[in-house]
Amino acid sequence: MSLICNHYPELNYTNTTTFSDDFFEVIDDIKPRFYLQNCSYINFKEDCRKLFIPIITEAGICYTFNILDRSHIFREEVIQFKKYHNTGPKSHKWTLQHGYDKDAGLTPYPFRAYLAGVKTGLTVHILTPHQELDYACGDSLQGYRVMLHTPMTIPRPSKSYFRIPLDQNVIGAIEPVMITTSETIKSYSPQRRKCYFSKERKLRYFRDYTSTNCKIECITNYTLELCECVNFFMPSENCDIFNEFPHHYVVLGENGTQICGTAKIGCLKTAAVMMNFMNLGTKLANFTNLDKVKDCDCLPVCADLSYKIQVSQINWEWDKWLQARRNLPRVDNRSHLSSLTLFFKSDNFISSERNELYGPMDFLANFGGVLGLFTGFSILSLIEMLYFLSVRIICNLRLYGHWTGTEQ
Repeated sequence: MSLICNHYPELNYTNTTTFSDDFFEVIDDIKPRFYLQNCSYINFKEDCRKLFIPIITEAGICYTFNILDRSHIFREEVIQFKKYHNTGPKSHKWTLQHGYDKDAGLTPYPFRAYLAGVKTGLTVHILTPHQELDYACGDSLQGYRVMLHTPMTIPRPSKSYFRIPLDQNVIGAIEPVMITTSETIKSYSPQRRKCYFSKERKLRYFRDYTSTNCKIECITNYTLELCECVNFFMPSENCDIFNEFPHHYVVLGENGTQICGTAKIGCLKTAAVMMNFMNLGTKLANFTNLDKVKDCDCLPVCADLSYKIQVSQINWEWDKWLQARRNLPRVDNRSHLSSLTLFFKSDNFISSERNELYGPMDFLANFGGVLGLFTGFSILSLIEMLYFLSVRIICNLRLYGHWTGTEQ
């Protein structure tokens, strides 16, 4: 639990260097139970267990809605705990660049939003038994963290989130922020256009490039170089991929890269700090073994999608609501019930496009326009100048033997 909870140096931790694969079995056994009730999507009742699937993140085991299956996110060589991040035999017909295929139908995966508004959004009730409250792990704040992410991106709950407090009704109005990139600037280097196309840069662990996936891969590489192991939420690889990336030295167990133990907690923190320094262009002499790792260079993806959300909440007297709805199951008075509703704010949104500010034709038009404004210059004037300085002089020399023509 020391890898998930806050690290307290005054506690007497074991001096274990690495953990075996049983780590995930233990975490799976002791994780808090996640009780979802009354799930509805697009105003239809749904099975909560089918809507939300468990995945492994840096915050432990979380539950996500509408994410792609791990086989569509990670490469084949990446090893993961088999019980998690499985959406079932669903073939997605959606890409970030082009949206849904024409033959996607009415019920594709990921689920699509048809209309804006509260009734056509996602609503869930979360039951929290009193015995599941934990004040020793984390920041002792009770409730849940929620973050929005694209389907092909692994979420990082510690970076950006909003909270669902206990006994509260929370409503979030979502507004998409879509940024596309014109095909005309593909000829520019990624450093000039400040973005990567999805297939332009190959990642070691992920099939598609996104800025978040790149950062996860970067911190994994830094941790592997410095600590000779990785954190539990980081992607680990099979032995078969070892020869493809010989510039990384890895400590391989029976199944692949080993998980860092409690003795490596300080090293894990140092690797995270070092990655931030390296991204800022700062080199520290004490960590020369990190010189083999290149800068992350995790630019945004050229076709990027993010979400803005406006959150409002109010105290929920759910016990009185249950009494009024006599047909609903009773809940222990010592338990807590929270509600979350997410919906799109509007049926339409305005997207932005990266484009070149001045192309060749724009530059020529502006250049000629400025010269014409200040000097009366035009293309016709240029042709006249060339004519009088070349053709006219040559013709005068041949006809009259003098460059100025006939003598008067």
